[in-house]
Amino acid sequence: MKRIGCKALSAVGFCLLIAFARPALAQERAPEQAPAQTGIFTTQFSERSKWSDADLMAEVAHWRREQIKDYDIADHTFQLVVPKDYDGSEPYGLIVFIHPNDEISLDRFFGKTIEDLLARHKLIWVSYNNAGNKVMSNVRMGLALDAVHNVTKRYRIDSERVYVSGMSGGGRLACMSGIYYPQVFKGAAPIVGSLYFSEVKVPQEPELRALLREQPKDDNAVWPAALITPVRRQLLDMKKNQRWVLVTGEKDFNMPEMRAHFEQGFKQDGFEHAHYLEVPGMAHTYPSAEWFEKAIVLLDQPIVDAAQAKANQPPADEQTQRLAQRRLEVALRTLDKDRDRGVRALQRLVEELPNTDAAEQARAKLAELSQPDQPKP
Repeated sequence: MKRIGCKALSAVGFCLLIAFARPALAQERAPEQAPAQTGIFTTQFSERSKWSDADLMAEVAHWRREQIKDYDIADHTFQLVVPKDYDGSEPYGLIVFIHPNDEISLDRFFGKTIEDLLARHKLIWVSYNNAGNKVMSNVRMGLALDAVHNVTKRYRIDSERVYVSGMSGGGRLACMSGIYYPQVFKGAAPIVGSLYFSEVKVPQEPELRALLREQPKDDNAVWPAALITPVRRQLLDMKKNQRWVLVTGEKDFNMPEMRAHFEQGFKQDGFEHAHYLEVPGMAHTYPSAEWFEKAIVLLDQPIVDAAQAKANQPPADEQTQRLAQRRLEVALRTLDKDRDRGVRALQRLVEELPNTDAAEQARAKLAELSQPDQPKP
């Protein structure tokens, strides 16, 4: 079977070492201080995320150390868009956007209309400069992790609504970031560029093949896997809880590959919250604000559904409350001895007895365990 090249990343391979706990609904990490400002502005950060450490990234992704370039966060500026209505009284979501070039100007995307879009959905936006497609993948992914670390310290962020997106090569990095760090990114919206961890067949339809930059030589051509499959336990959790929205254009040369990644990858493999948006008439470019907003709505939908389902449940009776409390006590004791078993026990309590006081405590504990930049207990 012949393969056509995937212009993805210089190195792949990984085996996640961190246990992935399902976080509580609408739990957030409190900011260390009030935010300095709202609106559209550029800033710098001085702290690196623990996840972006070069040696740790080499271990997590199974990259050879010489394949990784370390970096100084001071060499990069970050652009934030914080809705003017944000006052810290409630948690906002966070979307990290990875551009394919070194620029981070919003003029290439939505302009100032993005402020209204983000305000409607209670989201904060952050992107970084000097790290386009020519920069090593670990640096670009590391800066995305750094952005989450620093924005979370300054603003009140809902840890269940931390998303990563990007355009073209940035879309491919968004896929890598979502697959490699699901404990940080609870959803991803790659735009006109995607990666997956298993090979997918190149479509045989002539109209789809005509879009491709590189023509396959036979009907059995495939796009090879560009990422390593997550470990089974983590993959099962990702399929159930992580959200994906692949955004492409009807005339985009990457559209056939992205459709294949969606149909033969995410959907075939059972990702429950995976969606595909194909914008009519759009080529290899940024989507309109209207279409990007559709992606945001889909990313948020499981949150909305879960909140509505919880609101519709009647209060648990006294006997159920007692049962839930006993199960919570057992789960917490188990957690002290075996983290993985304890986490699973807390998750089962939340799922099976959701409308109890003990389930609320279990959600809070799971949220504490899932914080991306807190040391493991």
